[in-house]
Amino acid sequence: MTPLILAEPERPFWGFAELFVAAALFLASGFLVATAAPWLHLPEQSGMWSVIEEGVVYAVLFLALKVMFANHGKGVFDSLGWSKPTPFTPRSLAILGIALSLGVGVLEKVLRTPEVDTPFDKLLGDPASRIAVALFGITLAPIIEELLFRGFLQPVLTSSFGVLPGILATSAVFGAMHLMQNAFIWQSGVLIMVVGFVLGIIRHLSGSTRASTIVHIAYNLLPFLVLVVTGNPLTKK
Repeated sequence: MTPLILAEPERPFWGFAELFVAAALFLASGFLVATAAPWLHLPEQSGMWSVIEEGVVYAVLFLALKVMFANHGKGVFDSLGWSKPTPFTPRSLAILGIALSLGVGVLEKVLRTPEVDTPFDKLLGDPASRIAVALFGITLAPIIEELLFRGFLQPVLTSSFGVLPGILATSAVFGAMHLMQNAFIWQSGVLIMVVGFVLGIIRHLSGSTRASTIVHIAYNLLPFLVLVVTGNPLTKK
């Protein structure tokens, strides 16, 4: 059995200035894409449009990161921890993700999360939208979110404030970013923060965003499969 070797503490070459630039670009590009929907005669309340909107915003962000990191002679994926080897096997990470998904489902009941229609639910009105959202949710979305949150944001916060506060702060931002689509239900925010905290721990222990991405994909897999089959999300996302 290979011994577990914890990753070395990270000292990113980027900092809060780059985080603020990325946040500003995220807000600006999101606003521009949202205002473009009526001009393009696209239904804003559809999963297809939501996937397109998120894809464009993420593409703008990664283009900005590529420019930022190129100024330091660094590549995006290497800098964000994607290429680092991990002491965890893909199978163990996938099992953890599925277990996390089931555990969050139980915690959702314990917290008595209200069963109300959310903006996320309104995106799922037709089969094409459900399929598009599900495919995005188990492919590009987990990869992009792990690179941005655990790869780009978390190293700055952990190196500045310490490991536990940094991971907690990252998971708080992660939860807050999902609140709007869940109708600002506080229980949903707490649940997503828990997921973000587990992902952050995996990222810190392994040093790899690929490892946390596998957990994230496995976590999303069961709810989105249920979504495609039944038309209803298993848990709030």
